[in-house]
Amino acid sequence: MSAAPITTVSTVRRRLVLTAGLTFALWAAWQVSQDEPAANVQLVEQRSPTTRRVPAKPLAAASVPALVWPTQGSQVVSMGDLFSPVVVPVTKPPAPPPVAPPGPVFTYKYVGRLDDGVNSHAFLSSAQDQMVVVKAGQPVDSEWQLSTIGSQQLVFRHIATGQEHTLQIGTLQ
Repeated sequence: MSAAPITTVSTVRRRLVLTAGLTFALWAAWQVSQDEPAANVQLVEQRSPTTRRVPAKPLAAASVPALVWPTQGSQVVSMGDLFSPVVVPVTKPPAPPPVAPPGPVFTYKYVGRLDDGVNSHAFLSSAQDQMVVVKAGQPVDSEWQLSTIGSQQLVFRHIATGQEHTLQIGTLQ
């Protein structure tokens, strides 16, 4: 008694998939072989082993753009100029704008204030520890004049330049 091989469903399925793949590959190769060769492809003829190989001539000259050398303006730059040292003009950076001279320095310190109802007087101390008493509109020295006395600031004006300097003061309550 001879035993027949047992085929399972997975073996049958595997054979069908392989057969389908082989069929598709053969069909694709046949389709490609049926296409006409491109016009610019040159077919090589069979030669015998004794014949000498000669380079084939191209079918048509390819259109290659002409080589253009670098230009400088409207003149063509020669090869000698390409390797010569380049001289770059050195320009000096622009000069910074002139610095304005520093303004006048206010050297007085606020010490206190006296309000008598009609006039307000400010007490100031100079850099040399001299006490100066001034009211609004009076000069403090030869350079500064007290312009206004406010509740939280004193405004001084430089006599020569007209520049104002504000001195913040606090109020005691």
